[in-house]
Amino acid sequence: MLFSIIIPAFNAERYLCDSLESVRMQTFTDYETIIVDDGSTDKTSEIADSFAGKNLQTHVIHQENKGLLLARRAGLQAASGKYVVFLDADDSLRSTALQDIAEVIHKYDVDIVSFRYSRQDNFLTSDSPSPLPIGIYDGERFEEAKLHLCKGRFNEMWSKAIRLSCFDCTADYSNYAGLMHGEDLLQLLPVFDSAHSLYSLDKVLYFYRPNDSASTARYKSSQLSDIRKVNACLLSFSMKWGNACYQTACHGEVMQYINLLKIAVSYLSYASFGDVFRSIRKVMDDEGCLARAQQCQLRIDNSIIVFCLMHNFCYLAFLVLKIINCIKG
Repeated sequence: MLFSIIIPAFNAERYLCDSLESVRMQTFTDYETIIVDDGSTDKTSEIADSFAGKNLQTHVIHQENKGLLLARRAGLQAASGKYVVFLDADDSLRSTALQDIAEVIHKYDVDIVSFRYSRQDNFLTSDSPSPLPIGIYDGERFEEAKLHLCKGRFNEMWSKAIRLSCFDCTADYSNYAGLMHGEDLLQLLPVFDSAHSLYSLDKVLYFYRPNDSASTARYKSSQLSDIRKVNACLLSFSMKWGNACYQTACHGEVMQYINLLKIAVSYLSYASFGDVFRSIRKVMDDEGCLARAQQCQLRIDNSIIVFCLMHNFCYLAFLVLKIINCIKG
């Protein structure tokens, strides 16, 4: 079997049928579907079981709620396909997705196939930020793919088909239970450490449904804790991959914290933002990130935010981020 499609689902009754229909409509048929019902309390379980009853090679795992990361891990441990494709329960695959990926695999036999995604369900436009140029990345050139991952612009698990043997399937991730912010990157780091080749496919194969109620859409203190853990792993792996990857990871680390501030400023009052600012500043200082940030080549607006963090200029950071939001809005 070539593919295992893993669909983690928690209270996903609103869109799960659409997601599963996109799987059923695949033009390539050598695949299995693994639905992980992560302790849902709505009709997700019924929808999953009903689909499995009508479609061969579909398996449903019912478990208590453990969060997205451990739901995906459960799917990986049950997978029997040579490659894994992840599909979130509110998203969809293009009908030719598996066929297009299979053609690349048969031609190049790569460990990873990356592809584009869209926020439109017609798959006509790509919303993939800073995609790798089309082509194969192997040998020494695979470092370019690692650099792209370290930048933090390449860390969606669902935008890639990955050889199952590249996953650390037997590793214990229980210490990361409940981690939501950065869990994709956390799992991709060991994948890229094991892999040797990637093909960047210039086709839009995935529909990503925008979700304003997503767990990472509003600032929570758990996000800061999650990022701290994930960044520690990022720096550890990047050091193994060489100085270029490490320097790029330092840049990516700084941007993770700045992005948290950008999330916070979008809806918090200045008083509440101040609490977030001080919490982020303390973590960055404790982790040595503020010191590393001084060596990073950042865009001017991000450099100003780092300057504010270094000198504890909370109000200036608040104003700059508000101005940036106004310009973008």
